[in-house]
Amino acid sequence: MNQHESRRVAMQAVYLSNQDLKYTANEVEAKTVAMLDLKVLSAYSKELIEGVIEKRDELKGELASYLKKNWRINRINQISLAILEVALYEIKYSKEIEPKAAVNEALNLCDEFADPKDKPFINGMLANFI
Repeated sequence: MNQHESRRVAMQAVYLSNQDLKYTANEVEAKTVAMLDLKVLSAYSKELIEGVIEKRDELKGELASYLKKNWRINRINQISLAILEVALYEIKYSKEIEPKAAVNEALNLCDEFADPKDKPFINGMLANFI
């Protein structure tokens, strides 16, 4: 599994974990493997899933700080939020990818999963962290 595929799997796992915040990283990983019919998760997918879940409150807090007045995190489309969380985690913590490349990868995930009008929003939000 290449890095883009690992990121795609991690984004879907983060989306799943956001549906029920009580899931542990291990539960999310097991559910993701079953849901996507994978043999195993890549090490990079695991790093992203575990990192985002561990730092969820911090990541959401930082994202919220750049939202317009009267906007809250819970108003963001859930797919877009998962893309933002994975990308922000990569920007802040990953040694595997440069921050600008993490933004580009997030935009690629937008093309695959998000509404086209969410792409400029995601790009703008992540630009705040570069």
